[in-house]
Amino acid sequence: MHNELLFIAVSLLAAFVHGAFGFGFPVLSTPLLAFGFDLRTAILLTLVPTVSINLVSILTERHWREALRDYWPIPAFTIVGSFLGTQVLLEVDPEPFRMLLAIMMIGYLVSEHMHRGEHVVQVPRWGMALFGLLLGLFAGVVNIFSPLVVIYALYTQMPATLMVATFNLSFITSKSGQILGFVSHGAFDLEIVGLTLLALPLILGALWLGIRIRKRVDVETYRGMLRAALWVISIAILIDAVRRLI
Repeated sequence: MHNELLFIAVSLLAAFVHGAFGFGFPVLSTPLLAFGFDLRTAILLTLVPTVSINLVSILTERHWREALRDYWPIPAFTIVGSFLGTQVLLEVDPEPFRMLLAIMMIGYLVSEHMHRGEHVVQVPRWGMALFGLLLGLFAGVVNIFSPLVVIYALYTQMPATLMVATFNLSFITSKSGQILGFVSHGAFDLEIVGLTLLALPLILGALWLGIRIRKRVDVETYRGMLRAALWVISIAILIDAVRRLI
């Protein structure tokens, strides 16, 4: 019961943050759930909520067709990478990935402070495909690829509207690859998935509330609070990962 309550509390918080800031569900929920669950279970718990949240985001995004036309190799190959990454996660001891998760979190926070380059980097289709594969690998192993998204968007000067649409699509395909990976490995625990389905109405309600708050409150203040919280979580997970490895 303690773990179920942890999942519900973390999911509601992460969904609210995602609605308030336009991002954050897997970034926030995965490391927090890792305190009470092994990394495999934490990732499995986030699959259904993340897919649902990003489907809502896509349905409210007017530029997803244009994004799919111009950047289709990224989400297309993300599903391949996430399937392969999930196989790695399920085949080896996941404990060392806690450190990788903390590094990804810190990388995300550091990447927010990067500036655009003076020259626009043109990425060919095959480059987008490789990038999508890399995104998927990180999604499959640690459930986070936001630092890579930020870096790509900055250096290619990707239009903000297309960036949001493209990476919402990539989140959907990465989760699809993870689901296929868990199913093919016989690790798709229906009891865990059932728990997430039962909590889904509450999670989507928290998302809706966050979206309402976003329209009324100074978002920059909340972003600063979120970054501070993520720094604390990242360092705590890093310390815990080092302790477990030792």
